[in-house]
Amino acid sequence: MISSRFSGAWLLCGALAIAGCGNEMGGNSGAGGSTARGESAAGGGPLVKVTPIAPVRKTLVRWTVQPGQVEAFEETPLFAKLASYVEKMHADIGDRVTGPEVDDQGQTIRDGQLLAELSVPELDEELAQKEASVGQAKAELQQAVAAIKVARASESAARAKVEESEAVVDQSQADYEFAASEFARLKKLADKGAVTREVAEEKEKLLKTADSMRKQTQARIASAKSQVSEKRAQVEKAEADAAAAQQHVLVTEADVARVKALTAYTKIRAPYDGVVTTRNVHTGHLVLPGTDANARPLLVVVKTRVMRIFVDVPEGDAALIASGSEASVTIPSSSAEPRTGPIARISWTLSANSRTLRAEIDVDNADGSLRPGMYVKARLKVAERNGVLSLPKGAVQAADGKSFCYTIDAEGIVARTPIETGIRTDEDVEIVSGLSGDEQVIGVNAAAFREGQQVEVAKPKAGS
Repeated sequence: MISSRFSGAWLLCGALAIAGCGNEMGGNSGAGGSTARGESAAGGGPLVKVTPIAPVRKTLVRWTVQPGQVEAFEETPLFAKLASYVEKMHADIGDRVTGPEVDDQGQTIRDGQLLAELSVPELDEELAQKEASVGQAKAELQQAVAAIKVARASESAARAKVEESEAVVDQSQADYEFAASEFARLKKLADKGAVTREVAEEKEKLLKTADSMRKQTQARIASAKSQVSEKRAQVEKAEADAAAAQQHVLVTEADVARVKALTAYTKIRAPYDGVVTTRNVHTGHLVLPGTDANARPLLVVVKTRVMRIFVDVPEGDAALIASGSEASVTIPSSSAEPRTGPIARISWTLSANSRTLRAEIDVDNADGSLRPGMYVKARLKVAERNGVLSLPKGAVQAADGKSFCYTIDAEGIVARTPIETGIRTDEDVEIVSGLSGDEQVIGVNAAAFREGQQVEVAKPKAGS
């Protein structure tokens, strides 16, 4: 009997000792800093002591670090325009070349550096033929212009004959009228017997002669006018022939310009300042036009003064990133300082395979340390929000695709408060809606609490 009571006493002491240890260990298990346990008002189990936080307004900046690749700002494969032979090469891989120079009005004042010369013998012969055709066309034009002068001279002579005939017709008309008057007067005298009838008949003959001369003169005028019309037509024909000859000259000159333009393609020049990275031909090689499926570029030139950094942004940040956002580029293989610059452009659409958005950063490469194909790390500013309400990441929970936080009311009861979140940084989360800023929020170890739980609210320490 005594042994049984003694064993029960030891069990009671052990239970009390364990409870005491639990009180001491509980001091570091609560949320929000101090977690010393107190007594419940109803005399039940101890309450968890919580030091709540309040939502803070601040500027949030979201960054993302992604791998990237360096590419030349421009890369240009140079093909032959015509099937030809390589006559001479002036550039090789690694050579730095200079492009054309233009003035403020956009006029070329210096051609790009000559990189290769091609030979097309039949094109040279065609150019000589076209130039000869131009000379022939110009000679025909000179003949046509001379024909115009001859036709105009003939027209002038015909007009002079018309004027001459018109002058004669006035005289013949006057002679006719005088003869008619004399005949009428003598006929009256002959009828009265004042003169013999032979005198009247003589005047009648003179009248018929004057009438005949008048009609001949009128016929000559009509003939001269017809000659004028004919010569006018000849002038117009000569002018038309001259215009056709002029157009023929223009056509032949255009042919010459076309062949010269094709000849210019036999000179392969640098399109801009850059570096030759590929050479596929040597002197004497037959090269095919760039439109041929089997054709390879003669040379490849890249522009290196500014380089493009290609970065694929994950889908989660794709909707937030924009052109002009700040970015910095670090080269893992180099100890050089990061290079900064804005995001120059984005592709706007996501890749169907990787679900990423292509962003490009233009980086100055005056020192030539960046080379196409290099691996880099790019730190991109995805989004920036000024003066927004925020909570630490540990205070924001999610369930069933919806975000919430735990708030504490005036009586120390934990409530589950739905919130709508915005951007997330490494430490904070933007609160778009659901909080006013005056709430008491459980900021640490929020997952350890449940809705409806009563806690003891502790005041923050001075200076915290």
